[in-house]
Amino acid sequence: MILFFDRSVGVSIPKALREYLNPPDIAAIEYHDLHFEMDEGDDVWLPKVGEHDWFVIGQDHNYHNNSPELEAIRQYGIGAFYLWGAEEHRWETMRCFARGYNNIVRRAAIEPRPFVFKVERAGNLNQVFI
Repeated sequence: MILFFDRSVGVSIPKALREYLNPPDIAAIEYHDLHFEMDEGDDVWLPKVGEHDWFVIGQDHNYHNNSPELEAIRQYGIGAFYLWGAEEHRWETMRCFARGYNNIVRRAAIEPRPFVFKVERAGNLNQVFI
């Protein structure tokens, strides 16, 4: 399983996971700045991420509301997880990810794609119907 952190999460969390923490059950941690220009539109990078079969971790809760992004999620069979705390300090975002980690890994393994889940502050997942 490969997790791709979009630009809304920034680089500090995926870098820490990739370089120091090496979470179990994850083959690789990728993030936006490693593969795409900062201003690359969601409708451009989502198809590429889908082609690689990566799971998106982000904080942009609008993927499923915008037509090009929603179509990319559907067409490329993307599994996406929205982390709580977009307006919070990165530490709180990391805590949310850590609390939801087991649920993310479990759902990614069994849930047919495409899908979108919100990762709540306590780590619980709520499916967003697309």
